[in-house]
Amino acid sequence: MVDGSSRKEDTFLALDIGGTSVTCGLVSRSGEILMTDSFPTAQGPSPAAMTEIMADKLKDIWTKADRHRRPKALGIGAPGWIKPTEGIVVMAPNIPGWREVPITRIMSEAMDLPAILENDANLYALGEWLAGAGKGHDNEITLTLGTGVGGGLILNGHLWSGSFTSAAEVGHIPLNPWSGAICGCGRKGCLETVTSAKGMTRLGLEWLASGRETLYKGPPEELNPAVMQKLALKKDPMSLSVFKEAGEALGLALAAIFNLLSLEVAVIGGGAAGAFDFIINHLLATLGEHLVTAQINEIQVVKGLLGVNAPLVGAAALLEAAGY
Repeated sequence: MVDGSSRKEDTFLALDIGGTSVTCGLVSRSGEILMTDSFPTAQGPSPAAMTEIMADKLKDIWTKADRHRRPKALGIGAPGWIKPTEGIVVMAPNIPGWREVPITRIMSEAMDLPAILENDANLYALGEWLAGAGKGHDNEITLTLGTGVGGGLILNGHLWSGSFTSAAEVGHIPLNPWSGAICGCGRKGCLETVTSAKGMTRLGLEWLASGRETLYKGPPEELNPAVMQKLALKKDPMSLSVFKEAGEALGLALAAIFNLLSLEVAVIGGGAAGAFDFIINHLLATLGEHLVTAQINEIQVVKGLLGVNAPLVGAAALLEAAGY
């Protein structure tokens, strides 16, 4: 039997696979980030190539941190539709070629460790709930605005996984399924076509193509939400319009979620959440207009606190709960 003091020293490996980048880490049982490394998702042109890079990065982290101390297990966060119990990524809409990938088996064999798969947004939600902006709340939705839009749902203090491949696929809530933009999932008008980094960039490019006034003078291929955030500080009409549309779309989606589940808090995270300050007022105005289960001042919509480390913290919580 392992005593409590020894258990606190246990470590886990964590893997957060995103549409833009992959983050590898070593975390303590309590969720402390001990070491991380990352690489662009595009560096691995196929699932086989990417998993090989992941294994090399994780082994390097393990060796540098403490080659004599073996991590207990590996927690994997992957985007899109997954089958956690089978360890399979069914489809990752924003990563070409990722269909029916048995990621748990591949990485477990590569690292010679037990591994558990969970949706990356679920791990993000677990991290923020345990040690970030959602701490202290029993009912929470976390939205990750990245290459796509992920969602993680905490109900009565437990991660909600649903009955099938994944739950809380907020990014694929249909807002305009008849004439909206094509989503990475192949459908029209999903939330992430407006509120993800790709979606915001698309709106900005449409503005540029229309010839409307903007402070942006660079090439279209260099436009992204980070650039628009800087321009929004200077009252750029294009950037402010993009963030207004994204905020209103998020407000509509959250109204449906809050009205259905009567949650306490929504946490907004992910790479594109840097635009939070420009989005939030439009989000709250739309949410307040459509909210029926509570008053707008009774709920919270807050920016995540843990950033890219949230899924790594969540992986430690997942593995701890699984008994490793």
